[in-house]
Amino acid sequence: MRASEDPVSEANPVREEILRWLAESVPLERQSIEALLDVPPSAQMGDYVLPCFALASELKRPPAEIASELAGGFVPNDRVLRAAAAGPYLNFFVNRPLMTSHVLRQVHELGADYGKADSGAGKNVVIDYSSPNIAKHLGVHHLRSALIGRSLYRIFEALGYNCVGINHLGDWGTSFGKLIAAFERYGDVEAESATVSQLQELYVRFSREADQRPELQDQARRAFQRLEGGEAGATELWKRFKATSVTEFERIYRMLGISFDSYAPESFYLEMTDEVLRRMKQSGLARESEDALIVPLDDYGLPPYMLRKADETTLYATRDICAAEYRWRKYRFHLALYVVGGEQELYFRQLKKVLELMGHQWAERVEHVGFGLLKFRDAETGLLRTGSTRQGEMIPLEEVLRSGVEKARQKIRENLDKLEGGADPDELAAQVGIGAVVFSDLSVKRAKDVVFDWDRMLDFEGDTGPYVQYAHARLCSIMRKAGEEVSPEADCEPLQLPEEWALVRLLERFPSRLRAAAEGREPSMIANYLLELCAQFSAYYSAGMREAQRRVLCGDEATRAARLLLVSAVRHTIRNGLALLGVAAPERM
Repeated sequence: MRASEDPVSEANPVREEILRWLAESVPLERQSIEALLDVPPSAQMGDYVLPCFALASELKRPPAEIASELAGGFVPNDRVLRAAAAGPYLNFFVNRPLMTSHVLRQVHELGADYGKADSGAGKNVVIDYSSPNIAKHLGVHHLRSALIGRSLYRIFEALGYNCVGINHLGDWGTSFGKLIAAFERYGDVEAESATVSQLQELYVRFSREADQRPELQDQARRAFQRLEGGEAGATELWKRFKATSVTEFERIYRMLGISFDSYAPESFYLEMTDEVLRRMKQSGLARESEDALIVPLDDYGLPPYMLRKADETTLYATRDICAAEYRWRKYRFHLALYVVGGEQELYFRQLKKVLELMGHQWAERVEHVGFGLLKFRDAETGLLRTGSTRQGEMIPLEEVLRSGVEKARQKIRENLDKLEGGADPDELAAQVGIGAVVFSDLSVKRAKDVVFDWDRMLDFEGDTGPYVQYAHARLCSIMRKAGEEVSPEADCEPLQLPEEWALVRLLERFPSRLRAAAEGREPSMIANYLLELCAQFSAYYSAGMREAQRRVLCGDEATRAARLLLVSAVRHTIRNGLALLGVAAPERM
């Protein structure tokens, strides 16, 4: 059931009452007030807070004085019980049972749709993510783009946008000249049966030899020119390399639960390049420079954008222009997101500027969603560095995923006596092992570099994916032990414990966290919200373990019904959050 069909209004009536009063009382637009209204760090300080600093410039008075005057003019009502100034902050204290009832009923009624909205209805968001080069294994360094892109897809989709996931495969360029030249030079691999491992080994072998024999670089360039010219032999090898690669990629993507709406590779845009180059030369935007074709960008503080090299071969830069134009024609996108490493920021600034200079008003909708590098610690020097595929240093992603599953399987074997009845150990190992890898990456702010560390990535303790999955399973266990239907009409008055109110406050913030994650293109906001929610639930559960009257399944019927409604709401929200990250939510552990 979508929010628009829900009998419970999505808008929090208590928060709406505060916003209504503030809109009548302060010289700010409602949108600005909504952005300012926050939750205090402690429930003792109030339930909502308005920092008055922004009002000081409007009213030409100290923020503390403004907060005090506003507090004095507030008239309590059945939704908001009082307002109080604390220095430059205006704190509101609300009718907690009323708000609790609204939040818990809303989560119960919406279930899997809690947090969702229709703000993006009718708008297309094109997301370019993963996009590896063919003839190479998916390495652990490919993980970040694939996971961030897939999570953003789900986040925007939850807000009503129509999302298009594109895997822009790198299947063209001089590196394939190297591979063709290597295949022909060594002759010890059969094209019909070649594996990705064999193709990658050929590439590494040729690259290392070319470092010592520069004439091999010329051989590779000539091989690529043959491919660009459509020579039958080079083209047939390239097609086989591509088919082999896509088959392996899809197998690894299935392990991660990742899919795409389009696999249009670089080569898809080849037939469009001549027309694009003609237009750019005709308009005077592109010009010759040392036999190469470039777009000068000096006036914008950027290096020139190269479209064609002196040897007449085209570049991915040209094909990216073709791809952007094609995506606009096909999807008329509201946003076009490129989930590509932060080291490519300059390149995407160039691309966007060229699209603007070509007269495309939609260029402002093109956005680079960068992320930090994956770095490795050198065993000898202890220094951090990036790996190199051409030197054969990359760790296959499949190896990381299988190691995660095996570590989870070992953990399950060690605790079989604690495993809840009905749980499938093998299925659970896959859910937890891969979930650990996925959550580990997405819990880090995307702009930060990530140091590859087996122990950290596959850790099952602390702020990890398995910790969140276990909290979900524990909540499911409580519901099974209760053995009764959850009533959305339960009286929430008995929910008086501080831990219960803390959970309600967190649940109420989930929709706004989802919106903020979309606005910031930041899946880590969802991951860290889940850690916060699970930590608060753990505190609540632990309190019940110490004192019988604080347990969910207590003796008082009314309290038990209210607490089951709360537990059910936490369970729904954790499951929804994990789904946005692409992490399974086991019901038994």
